[in-house]
Amino acid sequence: TRIDVERMPFYRLGMERGMEQGMERGMALGRGEGEIALLMRLLGYKFGALPSGIRQRIETARAEELALWEQRVLSAKTLDEVFL
Repeated sequence: TRIDVERMPFYRLGMERGMEQGMERGMALGRGEGEIALLMRLLGYKFGALPSGIRQRIETARAEELALWEQRVLSAKTLDEVFL
């Protein structure tokens, strides 16, 4: 006899959990990419073209750093003041 694994409750539950986790990760990545794009646009509007080192720093930053820099860009007079 052939066992239909897809009908087993533990298989379905595992698949559902995996799909949910995948969706959550995808949404988090999308939010992170949006934060990066927003910060780069704000900095570009205020200070002009960004040096590649700054762009790389932003692209590899954690969410907490991005949020802090987004706040600082509002009051910073120079690009360096954003990244103190």
